[in-house]
Amino acid sequence: MKKLLLPLLLAAFAVGVSSCSDDKIPGDPEGTVTLNMMDESNGKTMLDDSGIYIDKAQNFVSGDNCVLFALGKVGGLGAVAPKSLVTGASAAAVQAGHGYVAVRPGVLMSFPSGKHAMPIGGQKMNYLKIYVVSPLTEESRTVGAAIRYVTDLPKPYKLPEYGSTVLRIDRSNYDHLEQEVSLSLPAGDVEHVFDDDGYAIECERRGGKLVFRLGDWFSNRFELFLRINDSYTRVYVEADVPL
Repeated sequence: MKKLLLPLLLAAFAVGVSSCSDDKIPGDPEGTVTLNMMDESNGKTMLDDSGIYIDKAQNFVSGDNCVLFALGKVGGLGAVAPKSLVTGASAAAVQAGHGYVAVRPGVLMSFPSGKHAMPIGGQKMNYLKIYVVSPLTEESRTVGAAIRYVTDLPKPYKLPEYGSTVLRIDRSNYDHLEQEVSLSLPAGDVEHVFDDDGYAIECERRGGKLVFRLGDWFSNRFELFLRINDSYTRVYVEADVPL
């Protein structure tokens, strides 16, 4: 699958295809590209190498290349903020004044709440923010849309570093079963998924903490996924098992 290009390359690509003014609008992020996207009946302008185009019915279509999230009416490209990625689709209606996010499907993780999130590390990735400025018309017909777009990276928020160990348990310190150990969570819309790997260790959320209850035997490394808004991290809980 093709990767979305980094902002520098996107800016270079825009020189040959953009026909709108490239004057920066207040609030536009650094690297913003302005593009006249003609629909599939009038030239079929592709949105960079994302595979996104506008069909005859004036919908953004991404096929299998990207998942589209329609964010509704926003105040410009700078206001496109994917804080809650819930309903993704392969097509979305092109509407003036509305914002969209396009993400490669392979990097998205779905959480029990139904919200999706993008990793803050582990692999190089970026995603597209899109804003529809206005429709393009020709002889009273809509033939596409003037858009502004930019690439961005998932925000780390206050999530721990991807791949780090957030809790290390020394089993020799516990002289009885059902011992509890807690991990404080960052503030915000936090959600977790804990992989106990089928061993005797339990994880329960209590307010702003995750509480782990140790059983009589367990593996020495467990995966913990933490999500805040549209970003997630994969970290580890490790247990030092005495010989």
